[in-house]
Amino acid sequence: MKTISYNHIDVGDKQNNAFIFIHGWQGNKDSFKSISKLLKIDNCRFYFPEGPYLIDKNEKKRSWAIQVSDNYWETDLSKSLFIDFLENIVFKKFQSKNIFIMGFSQGAAVCLNFILSLKYSFGGIFPVAGFSRMAQIEIHENQHNTPILIGHGKDDDIISVDESKKVYEQIKGVCNNAELYIFNGKHKISLSYLHKVREYLSL
Repeated sequence: MKTISYNHIDVGDKQNNAFIFIHGWQGNKDSFKSISKLLKIDNCRFYFPEGPYLIDKNEKKRSWAIQVSDNYWETDLSKSLFIDFLENIVFKKFQSKNIFIMGFSQGAAVCLNFILSLKYSFGGIFPVAGFSRMAQIEIHENQHNTPILIGHGKDDDIISVDESKKVYEQIKGVCNNAELYIFNGKHKISLSYLHKVREYLSL
């Protein structure tokens, strides 16, 4: 049976929380290691799962979706593998309320178009520099109180900040703890955004 490939890093003597990083287009399980260090969170296990789809047959360039036609991106494999990863790896050690998920770019779309639809009440979801491919984002009722911090660089020239603004306008009436944070910068994760994430974790 195919399983998701991932790395993990343990910080501190006892891991009380889990932080999952979902990479963007052409990323891999090594993409977020430096970001995890900048968060400076103690007693945490950081997970770095890898998208199952290859880009140009390059093992180091991965995606969570593959385009099969002009208007359709295949994501079924990613969804099934990610659920398996949660249920058989992460949930074996952590309760959902102690699990935090950050997605960058395409990884943010995974957060918005997939993670929010799951029945689990997570500790926090942090989509940054992302977008939604769905006309209406599906949000499970168990996640109406999940803290969500949407981040985007105001000068992003890859994915317009307007994409995150549209997402926020769509979910703020359903999600009770949603916030939009626009920072100075382009298509990146800023230090100021990471500082806001730390505030959400109360660590």
